[in-house]
Amino acid sequence: MEECHSEVRDANTCRIDSALDRLREFLVARREAAPALGDLEVFERELHAQVLEVEREMLASELARLDLDVPTVVIEGAEYRRVVRCEQTYTGAAGPVRVERTLYRRHTGEQALCPLELRAGIVEGQWTPLAARQACWVVTHLTPQEGEDLFRELGGMTPSKSSLDRLPKKISRNWEAERERLEAALRRPEKVPAAATTLAVSLDGVMLGMKDGDREAKRAKTRAEGRRPSGPAGFREVGCGTVSLLDAEGNRLHTIRLGRMPEKNKATLLDELKAEVGALLRRRPDLRIVKLADAAKSNWDFLHKQLPPGIELIDFFHAASHLKAALDLAQGHRI
Repeated sequence: MEECHSEVRDANTCRIDSALDRLREFLVARREAAPALGDLEVFERELHAQVLEVEREMLASELARLDLDVPTVVIEGAEYRRVVRCEQTYTGAAGPVRVERTLYRRHTGEQALCPLELRAGIVEGQWTPLAARQACWVVTHLTPQEGEDLFRELGGMTPSKSSLDRLPKKISRNWEAERERLEAALRRPEKVPAAATTLAVSLDGVMLGMKDGDREAKRAKTRAEGRRPSGPAGFREVGCGTVSLLDAEGNRLHTIRLGRMPEKNKATLLDELKAEVGALLRRRPDLRIVKLADAAKSNWDFLHKQLPPGIELIDFFHAASHLKAALDLAQGHRI
């Protein structure tokens, strides 16, 4: 068995050395060539590709070191038997990485487990931790299609839009199953800056068009009932809230941002806000509380009744927009 692992290590070392040799040859050839105007982008892309190749080979070698190829392994107190050794392609930040790994199973018909994936922290059976982190970050800011385009331009991993669409949904399902425990773990290391004097809580919502919103069907139903369609048919309110720490001059020191997809009465979001406020006040009970929201009754039912007493304010932008509408009417302008 040790000889087998030694052969794997030797093969991985050879591939790394070959990639480094190609990178070195590329750089030597470039240094010896006459400088050409206007081709810096070409050189930069070629250099990036060469460096990525080295990174992929080094990552493959590191993953191989985490593999186990023994008759049995014990995982969480249960014994698993080796069933097959095969290759698998993982998505790393530098691109695809192919590695030979061993699968184990307790009983016939059960899902096989891979010690390499468990030890490496492979996400959803495909992504390395860094790649998964980067992919999730991108699709929180861009659509999956835009994310696919971005990664292709960057030149490292090139996940498809469907992969970028599936990843956060899979992670979300796993997160929701243990949400309270995981959120509590995230709150434990939170610290309140010494300069903080105020804890500001805000609550609101934003209307988003739902993929399965059936806009046209809802509008047609409204017309069939003899009513005039109005409002954002097919839209639902996404809940959002923030918990901010500010100093005596009102400078924001830290903000925790929370958001939830549409849910009746924003129940989960309100629980999260309450837990965040409670955790921070346990660390600094001297903090002054300021509550901000628009005039929606449901917001204040929560902010006034379920949070500790504090200053309650209509937020500036909502107040200013209503004031503007009133002034327009007073001046005879149409809204």
